[in-house]
Amino acid sequence: LSIRRRGQFDGHVVVITDAPEERYDGVFDENVIVLKANEDDILYDYFQAPSMKYKRFKTLLIKYINSVPELDSIDWLYYMDIDMMLGAPFMDMILELRTKYDIDSAHDADSALYFFKDLHAEEFALNGGFMIINRHTSGLCLDVWREEIERHQRASFDQTSINAVIANKESNHCSLEAMEVENYVTFPKDDKALTKARLWHHHSPLIHIFNTWFASKESPEVMEEYVADVLRLSEEEKEEHKFGKSVITPSREKWTGSNEVNDK
Repeated sequence: LSIRRRGQFDGHVVVITDAPEERYDGVFDENVIVLKANEDDILYDYFQAPSMKYKRFKTLLIKYINSVPELDSIDWLYYMDIDMMLGAPFMDMILELRTKYDIDSAHDADSALYFFKDLHAEEFALNGGFMIINRHTSGLCLDVWREEIERHQRASFDQTSINAVIANKESNHCSLEAMEVENYVTFPKDDKALTKARLWHHHSPLIHIFNTWFASKESPEVMEEYVADVLRLSEEEKEEHKFGKSVITPSREKWTGSNEVNDK
């Protein structure tokens, strides 16, 4: 809903998931394509950190897009993690980024991927939750990144593999480009910030809605009101409890990362 309503984007949206098919029955419009992930692509038992199997899986994005004939004419792909929403017109942001960073021009490297910087890291880091990908030239970078993820089997975060790709830029012919967050991305961080954004109905283009560190500061009630505003839910839709009802339960132990997400 955030893509269609606040994002004002009516083009194709592809959801690639290992969730049961019935989870998305009757939820989307005709321009949403749901692709079932091949279990052999996920490597459930390979990594020490459970989340890394999905971070590796996203590097296979082009393979799945290529399996859909109606997407053959599409050159640019915009990847978003499942925990991101749109809070403002999406293509306005994309066109601005493509101009600002000269993304459409020939690049020094053979292949490139574009990420936003990660503001929460103590040192330089890229946030893999959103990527700008060229379907024809970014494949090499995705392959190189996947190889590094597999090589760092015990890593807890994808930044380890990202750093390795960057360090070997000259030999792997892949460039991972950093974009400034500026006003493009927000991480809802506390009840006060959530309430202010909801009351003013003002949101950034990208909203990273679930972050365990920040979630410990948010109450489920305030979060639900905030999500309902981002999704522009009507009173009837709120009462139906069909959309926007993923409740973040704050953990008592702020630093354990043991927050729960309950789908109602």
